[in-house]
Amino acid sequence: MEIINGVERLPVSGQALYLALGNFDGVHRGHQMIIRKTIEAAKKYGGISAALIFDPHPVISLHPERPFVLLSELADRAEIMSELGLQYLIVEPFTAEISHLSPEHFVLNYLLDKLHVKTVFTGSDYSFGKQGTGSAETMRYWGEKLGFTVDVSPMLKYRGREVSSSRVRTLLLSGAVKEAAELLNYYFFRTGKVIKGYGIGKQMVYPTANIAASPRLLWPGRGVYLTAVGNLNGGYLFGVTNVGSRPTFSRYDTSVETHILDFSGTIYNYSIRLLFIEKLRDTKTFSSPQQLKEQIRLDIEAGRKLIPYFKQATNGSSTPLQSGCSVLRSLKE
Repeated sequence: MEIINGVERLPVSGQALYLALGNFDGVHRGHQMIIRKTIEAAKKYGGISAALIFDPHPVISLHPERPFVLLSELADRAEIMSELGLQYLIVEPFTAEISHLSPEHFVLNYLLDKLHVKTVFTGSDYSFGKQGTGSAETMRYWGEKLGFTVDVSPMLKYRGREVSSSRVRTLLLSGAVKEAAELLNYYFFRTGKVIKGYGIGKQMVYPTANIAASPRLLWPGRGVYLTAVGNLNGGYLFGVTNVGSRPTFSRYDTSVETHILDFSGTIYNYSIRLLFIEKLRDTKTFSSPQQLKEQIRLDIEAGRKLIPYFKQATNGSSTPLQSGCSVLRSLKE
């Protein structure tokens, strides 16, 4: 897949353009359905498949006062879309000029004059144009009037639950990473550079890899999790990850600390990936280093007990998660 920075840079091929529209934050099962339909139509009719997203996210630009955090960075969205088979991801800068376009002018200026779309694919909750006044039905209206096809997908339900970015956020913030993975169709992950911590874990005989928690991105709610740790020696190891502040001692900085099982080495400044598999427990306050050390031992023991079940589910046909992201394939190997 090729990332195109700006609609004007999309190569002119003479082929019809089948375009997915949306923010696709998290690229969950509903988003994947829309993107797959886009890809299938392009293949069937000999066209090209692409998705158009705005960066930064319109909510961040229009409402900087809101405490809005993203489920996925642009690079993560691009990775998943590429694994699905999309040909182009068009990233258009979200500017003040775009924010003031009426739905009609967005369709005319962007979809027709610049992109010459054949068909657009979107979800029923899609909004566009100034202050989000355009809806999926508005897009359908302009398609009928101006001669392009609009495919609107209804809200996807998975096992009786609606799949949406807001639902995924709610699950993650509550620590329900296993349930969130079912809606995402992959294990929620974060990639970051290992930084120096306070050395407390090493003093406990359980050294940790510390990742700076970006304020722009959502992390699972505070707690201790079984994780898979990627970008190490070309594969994945397992780890026990604490997300939150350090309530035990005198420091209260937000932290993400992972004790990587069966690993020794210095990885400062290395970029690693954490896949959140299952929550082990909530955070606790300890009265002594000895109590903390014992709890870490118990956490590692609990995590190790879950690993065989996780491997069996991942390799077995019963798993609800399908290979739509390279992180899943890596875990299956």
